[in-house]
Amino acid sequence: MIVGIDVGGTHTDGVLVAQKAADSTADNYKIIATTKVITEQDNLMNSILKALDNLIEQSNAKQIERLVLSTTLTTNAILEEKYDPVGLILIPGPGISSDYLKYGAENLVLSGYVNHRGQQVKKIEQSEIKTGLKSFMEKSIKNIAVIGKFSIRNPEQELAVLAYLKAAENKFTSLTAGHRLSGRLNFPRRIVTAYFNSAVTKIHQEFSAAIKQALQKRRLEPELFLLKCDGGTIPLADSLELPVETVNSGPAASIMGVMTLSNIDQRQQTAVSLDIGGTTTDIGLFIQGEPVFMPDGIVINDLATLIRGLYSISIPIGGDSLIQVIKGELKIGPRRLGPAAAAGGPAPTPTDALLVAGYLAEAESYDKKFDLKKAETALSSLVKQLQTANNSKNILPTAEKLTVHSLAELIIDQLTDKIVNRIRKMLADLEDKTVYTISELLAEVKIEPELLLGMGGPAKALVKLLAQKLNYQAELIPYSKVANAVGAAFARPTITTTVRIDTAAGQLDIAEAGIHRSLKASEKFNLEQSKKLALKITKERSLVKTAVEITDVESFNVIEGFRTVGAIREIKAQVKPGPIARLKGDDQDE
Repeated sequence: MIVGIDVGGTHTDGVLVAQKAADSTADNYKIIATTKVITEQDNLMNSILKALDNLIEQSNAKQIERLVLSTTLTTNAILEEKYDPVGLILIPGPGISSDYLKYGAENLVLSGYVNHRGQQVKKIEQSEIKTGLKSFMEKSIKNIAVIGKFSIRNPEQELAVLAYLKAAENKFTSLTAGHRLSGRLNFPRRIVTAYFNSAVTKIHQEFSAAIKQALQKRRLEPELFLLKCDGGTIPLADSLELPVETVNSGPAASIMGVMTLSNIDQRQQTAVSLDIGGTTTDIGLFIQGEPVFMPDGIVINDLATLIRGLYSISIPIGGDSLIQVIKGELKIGPRRLGPAAAAGGPAPTPTDALLVAGYLAEAESYDKKFDLKKAETALSSLVKQLQTANNSKNILPTAEKLTVHSLAELIIDQLTDKIVNRIRKMLADLEDKTVYTISELLAEVKIEPELLLGMGGPAKALVKLLAQKLNYQAELIPYSKVANAVGAAFARPTITTTVRIDTAAGQLDIAEAGIHRSLKASEKFNLEQSKKLALKITKERSLVKTAVEITDVESFNVIEGFRTVGAIREIKAQVKPGPIARLKGDDQDE
């Protein structure tokens, strides 16, 4: 059996999945149990344990072989800057100004460097490191990232600095080596990625330790995985080295849920997916049945990274968003103070409006029944504020004639407008840009969605309204209230390998596999041989038997003295993201 748990800002969702029989085919799975519990922000593990206990109370827990979690923990820590300061040690070499590269609380720029072919031109001076560490110590910086411009072609200088740090008297909480993050070049992206990796390492370590401790208390020993933002899973132990890969794990779970629960791949439709939660709404995009992918790296805090991931946009608006009257006008979000007033919360929310307008039943709350009278009371307070202000420009009918029910409809209209406008902006931003899906480059594709796929608690009430405004077809994903947990449970391990061969220098580098060695005399590695090596290493590193594909090929000759002396080839291969199975129609009843 497999357990998938998604820890969201409002709710923690869980599913228990099993094959129908011991001799079942890979696609013959069924969902045994689902759960949704309140997320306790100050005690995430308690939320996870409640979800886990609810799932296994009627099953044999010993049969759980795999537990996959998706979480917003690292994402929220970055967005809210709730992490300890990070110091960067940069090894840029000549060229771009080091001032352009600096980021974070403290930066130490070393004068040593290797060139673009991985050859050491100038050695690292330990005296520079020693002097720079004084500044780190004075500012109590214990999270360090070391990044060399061409370290993926020769990591020896990064490793030398890290060895010095480990031998230093002061102990550091986290140390990140830039060359371990990705096999692709892009120094500014690598700096940002390394910075965030060190920033969230401590948080992730504590999260990992709590998970293990909780499972030990329940005497469970499943394989533990976390969902990455590329839609694949990584063993929990491996995630400790690169916790930054779990950023955007929540939106990735939603997209994987669509792939598992719908047949959009067979229909090959272009669609927008919406996961409408209590705190945020995550927007995804499918082109011809496949999710859009960001092979160069996702964006965090408006900064480009090297973290390959599924394309998604999160907006701070959901069913439990705070509704206020500010300067005589309604404002929905971005804050969330708690659950809907109808569920005992402190303030009016869109969920209260949906209940008053008749889009929700009083029994649809996840933890206790909604109270219609409480919802009406909360909205009536907004009516009074609007009538007092009596200067709202966007209120129809006018504030004097406003009722609780007409206000509820107005709130829903404004809420859906916000989501629709963001979808339209997303599509406009992608016009005339190169677009990738998980399997191919779409050079001149015209993105014209025809379908809106909805999931999340409020989706049942909102997806048709949103689709009407967009002139799309509306479709509610099966198991829509826990679809993201389903996506986590069914996600397959996804890894990428970059093979770089410099026949002129006689060097082979496979950063992700930790391989950096000289070529043997018998190793010539033409282009086809290089591709085969990339596929071979990727299959060896993969935990499951699945499709591996070449995603990028770069090859050019090295010219010296007007003659060709060798070639440099860079090949990227990856396990194709996707679910381990897709649930079939008779298994999709909520």
